[in-house]
Amino acid sequence: MTNHTETKSRTPMIIGSLVAAAVIIGGLIIFTDLDLTSTGELPSVSVEGGELPTVDVDVADVNVGSKKLEVEVPTIDVDLPKEGQEADDLADNIDIDVDVDADVEVKPNQ
Repeated sequence: MTNHTETKSRTPMIIGSLVAAAVIIGGLIIFTDLDLTSTGELPSVSVEGGELPTVDVDVADVNVGSKKLEVEVPTIDVDLPKEGQEADDLADNIDIDVDVDADVEVKPNQ
């Protein structure tokens, strides 16, 4: 003789409970009537002037000056297209002459 025990699934009971809870909560939300009986207002705030703290700061001495330098600017020779000549034709004959000879020496003030 065999003994068979059947177990019932609880899934339908859980789903039914969730649906019932959703219906009850939805009904409470739909049938709730809120009326504004009075308006609120912000509290009044009084602010009086304060005092900034006193700070003593020691910073390094920085001497900033300027010095006039003469710098040789390079000369550039640019050939513009002649009337009726396409600019692409100039790409074959690019000739740039730049001469720069500069000696710069800066000594800090002591």
